[in-house]
Amino acid sequence: MIDISTISYETELITETGARYVLNNAKITEDWEECVNELAQRATIRVANADANGTRLHALAKINCIIRIKGSWNGGGGLLFDGTIWDWHYTDNNEKELTIIAYDPLIRLQQSREFYFYQPGMTTQALVNDICGQWGIPVSYKWPHSITHGKKAFRGKKSVSGMIIALLEEVRDKTGADYIVRWKDGQMEITGYGTNDTVYLLDRTNTISTSDRLSINNLVTKVKVYGRKTDDGRSSVEAIVEGDTRFGVLQEIVMRDSNTSIADAMSEANALIANRGKPDERINWNGPDVPPIRKGDMVEMNAGSLVGFFYVEGVTHRADSRSMNLTLSRVSANGESQQTEQTSLVDNAVDDGDLKVGDAVILNGPVFVDSFGNGRGRTFTNFRSTITITAPLSRYAPFHIGSVGWARPGDITRG
Repeated sequence: MIDISTISYETELITETGARYVLNNAKITEDWEECVNELAQRATIRVANADANGTRLHALAKINCIIRIKGSWNGGGGLLFDGTIWDWHYTDNNEKELTIIAYDPLIRLQQSREFYFYQPGMTTQALVNDICGQWGIPVSYKWPHSITHGKKAFRGKKSVSGMIIALLEEVRDKTGADYIVRWKDGQMEITGYGTNDTVYLLDRTNTISTSDRLSINNLVTKVKVYGRKTDDGRSSVEAIVEGDTRFGVLQEIVMRDSNTSIADAMSEANALIANRGKPDERINWNGPDVPPIRKGDMVEMNAGSLVGFFYVEGVTHRADSRSMNLTLSRVSANGESQQTEQTSLVDNAVDDGDLKVGDAVILNGPVFVDSFGNGRGRTFTNFRSTITITAPLSRYAPFHIGSVGWARPGDITRG
């Protein structure tokens, strides 16, 4: 375990001329964080406007200059933050302080919009590599999940990072696998949760405080998909997606416009259930700093009501107090995802093992948003189409039919 008494931090400024200044003696407060629902890591540093070889820091620390935070501790150390100054605030009073906010390079994807059009048939990894390549962002795609997508038209409504997240969410909806996106070792890393080599134990002896809160304020247990409006402005229900209704019906709606397919609308409905279909649990832990802990890492907890393994959804490190705050989620029983793969309810003895992509079939039954059976949609009768994607036969609905959705083996016959 890391001994807090051995931790030291070094913060350096690299100016536009390439000159390097260590800010340790001028630092007042310093923290760096990876927040929930944000890609970019952020550092906030408050320093005295000290003299550096005849020039005050406010004249050296300009927008787009490099900020790096390094750490060392018993048995280890390394680079903790690497970014550029994005926000600069100088207070010229008796204290004469400079506040610097810096972000890693993923902030440019969060702050930018673009139009992209892709023909069908590209994989997730190829799409992400192409988008990031146009922004000069190298990608390390370590997530063992990538699907083949249909036509993609990003019309600038989303940020560039939002486009990437939309692609990864589509994969998650189809596979049930969670992912994390972060800047690491000079590139954008896409990987699964809990890939850290060292899992740190945070127990009662090194805990300052914990909190665990459950709420259904944001819960959605039912989503109705409404079709395109008629000339008189009316819409009809095309599909209903239901989640866990033990807490009653709490309903959202998805409106399908002329540019949205039923499959896309169903994906949106299923995402609502996936993201908001269970009580919101907010878990926080505060204690001594463990500098190498990153968003997406797995940690072991034994503090109060927090016992077992958890994923780090967000983390704030505070160098001045050598403390950190974690936002956590519970690791499911399989150690991979909060979603549980469903067991097929049909007889797997059905002769479906030789069905493959391109085979003509007739569908008599419902379709689902993913192969796990999430998001039940329309029920079809004598619908003729072809198999477009196949998944492992152990899944509830392993055959994707045309563009309408995933189907159970017992509901399809050869056409």
